[in-house]
Amino acid sequence: MAAWSKLFALPAHFISAEERYFRLLRAADDMERADLITGEEWRKLVQQAGMALASTAECMGGTGH
Repeated sequence: MAAWSKLFALPAHFISAEERYFRLLRAADDMERADLITGEEWRKLVQQAGMALASTAECMGGTGH
C-alpha cells in the first residue's frame, strides 16, 4: 500500500497522468492477486486512480468524463 500511495502522490512532472493511472491499476491488481488487499480495497484504489486521472483531464481542458 505504501508503494501505491507513493506512486499516487508523484508530481505530474515525474510521470504522465495516463502512465500513473495504468501503473496504479497494475499495482492494485498485483496486491489483490497476492491477497494483500480485499476486493473492496481494490475497488477503492481503482476509483481513486480514476478520479485522479479524470481531474487531470479536467485541468487540461477536457471534460473529465
